[in-house]
Amino acid sequence: MSEQDVEDADDTLFAHPPRVVRRWVCGCGADYPCTDVLFARLVEATAEAEQ
Repeated sequence: MSEQDVEDADDTLFAHPPRVVRRWVCGCGADYPCTDVLFARLVEATAEAEQ
């Protein structure tokens, strides 16, 4: 490992700090909205548009 490799590693770690990510999870355990929720929303939107 060269001195340049160590410098590059330091630069990479500085440019890529960890961050907190929050996400919603559906009751079924999948990312929200899951495909079932998307389908249900589509059905409801279509039914409202037909009225």
